[in-house]
Amino acid sequence: MSSRVLVVEPVEALRLPLMRALRARGVGVDAFGSAREVLEALKEPDQWSRALIELSLPDGDGAALAERLRVHLPELDLCFVTGGANGELLCRAQGLGTVLWKPLGLGPLCERFISDTRRSGVVRRVDAPGLPIARRG
Repeated sequence: MSSRVLVVEPVEALRLPLMRALRARGVGVDAFGSAREVLEALKEPDQWSRALIELSLPDGDGAALAERLRVHLPELDLCFVTGGANGELLCRAQGLGTVLWKPLGLGPLCERFISDTRRSGVVRRVDAPGLPIARRG
């Protein structure tokens, strides 16, 4: 599966800084402003590994988009952002992934997408060449 992140945020003033911040941290990002744009761009079955989707989109809702994406990408790690939405939509989103509330700090948000923590909560071990590994004696 690819390690690219899908960002769906209709407000360009929010989408662009997030996209730049993730790219500056070495994360591949595909950013879109609507559900239609995302569905048109969906080419490969493993195109994205994680997604950050605004719940209120100009052409639908983020949970409906996520449900359609899951058909093609069943392992997609979903995270939704909202400044407020109706209860039914929030419940659908929470059933699919994590819901974060705006305003969001770019630093902590980016850390979520560059983390080596797997969905199970297990952190991937990375051995750096030349660094000693502490051993208990």
